[in-house]
Amino acid sequence: MIFATAGHVDHGKTTLIQALTGKDTDQLAEEQRRGLTIDLGFAWLHDSEAGTLGFVDVPGHARFIRTMLAGLAGVDAALLVVAADAGPMPQTREHLALLELLGIHRGIVVMSAADRADAQQRADCHVAIKALLKNSPLADSPVIPVDSISGQGLAELLAAIRALSASTPARSTEGHPRFLIDRRFTVPGAGCVVTGTLLNGRLKLAPHTQLQLAPCDRTLRLRGIQVNGQAVTEIVSGQRAALNLTGELDSEHPQRGDWLLATELAQTAERQTSQRLDVHLRVLPEQRIHRGTLQILTGASAVSGRLVWLQAPAGQQAPGGHEKHGGLAQLLLDKPVHVIVGDAVIVREPATNTTLGGGRVLDPQGRQRGRSKPEALARLQALCTADTASAALAAELKHKLEIDLPCFARRWNLTAPEMDALQAQHALVRLGDQGLSHSRTASATATILQCVRLAHAGQPEQLGIHQQALLRAAESRLSPETQTRLISQLVASGHLRRHGVILALPDHQAVLPSKDAALYHRVREALANAGLRPPIVGELGERLGLERQDMLAVMHRLQSWGYVLAVAPNRFYLPEQLDDLAAVAQALCEESTDGGFSAADYRDRSDIGRNLTIKALEYLDRAGVTVYRDERRYMRPGWQRAAANKIT
Repeated sequence: MIFATAGHVDHGKTTLIQALTGKDTDQLAEEQRRGLTIDLGFAWLHDSEAGTLGFVDVPGHARFIRTMLAGLAGVDAALLVVAADAGPMPQTREHLALLELLGIHRGIVVMSAADRADAQQRADCHVAIKALLKNSPLADSPVIPVDSISGQGLAELLAAIRALSASTPARSTEGHPRFLIDRRFTVPGAGCVVTGTLLNGRLKLAPHTQLQLAPCDRTLRLRGIQVNGQAVTEIVSGQRAALNLTGELDSEHPQRGDWLLATELAQTAERQTSQRLDVHLRVLPEQRIHRGTLQILTGASAVSGRLVWLQAPAGQQAPGGHEKHGGLAQLLLDKPVHVIVGDAVIVREPATNTTLGGGRVLDPQGRQRGRSKPEALARLQALCTADTASAALAAELKHKLEIDLPCFARRWNLTAPEMDALQAQHALVRLGDQGLSHSRTASATATILQCVRLAHAGQPEQLGIHQQALLRAAESRLSPETQTRLISQLVASGHLRRHGVILALPDHQAVLPSKDAALYHRVREALANAGLRPPIVGELGERLGLERQDMLAVMHRLQSWGYVLAVAPNRFYLPEQLDDLAAVAQALCEESTDGGFSAADYRDRSDIGRNLTIKALEYLDRAGVTVYRDERRYMRPGWQRAAANKIT
């Protein structure tokens, strides 16, 4: 269990830890000369009853609040130190507020320097402490007078620490490992060493163990792990440790505030950082958040940013539109930081070096557009009470038609097996990266099939309905990619029949007028034999004995019924030939390094000529097969490959 000191400067925090552990945590010469804790100090106590106890000595001076917050990250409880001859001071109150804002609700109050106060002073200090703690999470914490020099009260304090340790639940070890760095130094013969806390998961030492450094996106190799000076092969969530690192190191990184993340997150490192955080924020009494530049602290990082209120509770909005007690807000940061749902944030006024408020992250990838819409606010309000990933997923399903499952897993730091278990628990249907409830999948499926059924009834001569027309008619409010995957699954399961981009019910039999039916069979044969370079309308008319205008009229009728596709004004393809055109594009995408291809690449592979290549590619864009971006084309998500997924 890890304890951190809190309290005003010169109230005896460092002396207290030395009395408990025998270690002086002021290791810097400047600290010892000034008698002032400047950087974080650490000490361990191996207790026969409580096991291994860690103590983090944090600065009490207002100038070192960021360092103090770095020490509080990941601790289980606090020792709030108040000098008996001085009583609560400004920094005592601020540290108490920070403990509450950071979610540290367990602790013990130490009335230090008991030898320097008489009985009346100690009694007055006790009353002041109780008044200070009233209505705070530490209101019921024991208050223990201690003289760290003589040892008076240390036995009672150790007994309270043991009791608190026994009643503190073990931390969950689920999720990918996230290690927060709070110090860096160089050890002769070892090189770069960082200390910090593993906030999530398990971190194992194995040959060639690699970690991703965020937010600067570098790959480092883990060479060793030590806990309290002893080499270990694994640490779990909540443990402090020293890590020996090698790799992409320089004078700037790693540094305090950086994160070491699991390699599973390396491919999406850019999504592991954010500059737009949706948060639930509580403003401290008698404070006011302005519209100017603020200091935002999360983990051990401090960045500049602005705050935009999204919603304030009814009846608690102060004049001028600033929420005084709590509400929904979005933090706009000047630099990206790594955060997940539930991480604490502190908002400070840099000019006066005061804490204004704090809260927790609801969504580390906040919306830029529509962030104040009623549906967006209702979702965030529901997430305020979701303290588990399962509860959050249930809330998301009530407010969103589809859930981006990889994005949800990143926000909550879930491993693949954990996300799979959550998906099964909520009985989600997975369509590509999107998850839908069974009821919404059934509703969207019924809508799609009904649209196809109506198309058949309205025009029985049609071969079917074009996929793009079906997407427009369905209006299921699902994304086009998700609807495309759902259609592909309906085809794979036999609920629909596909002719290229033309879709029909399995039992649909189109009825063409007799004259057109005879011509269609001859047109179909001519187009099928021509491959990817069909004859122009004039050439086709000559083969079938029709004038060009008559042939064009026939082709337009067949096009309106879905039997041919007008890729160019004078070039028509059979619907199933669209698959052949798409297959060329897909092969080029799979072979390229960036997953895309140019028009020249397509022309050379298909051998259909430059002009027809341009028309064919433009048609593939319109049909939803490819997307054009930066002079290259890419396959749209959900095309063809989605057919491999089955509805469950």
